[in-house]
Amino acid sequence: MFRIAISRLTDDGQHITTEHRGTAMSVDEALLALREHLPAVDTSAFESDAVQRSVNRVNDFRHDVHTPDGGRYRVVIAPMM
Repeated sequence: MFRIAISRLTDDGQHITTEHRGTAMSVDEALLALREHLPAVDTSAFESDAVQRSVNRVNDFRHDVHTPDGGRYRVVIAPMM
């Protein structure tokens, strides 16, 4: 199982506000949840294999994304412990 956190970043990058938390049974399910919550975000960096390699190597996957309207978000996918 994986946990998912999607947080909004402030313009100065100093503050993070969690907007969505959830769980998923697989990396693919976690990516589906991301696409449902932020449909306008380019998710090309979120290939299933790349996410899984990062989770295996450093115990989570973190990536900052931008929406077309200028919103900034941090996405974290990590295994449940």
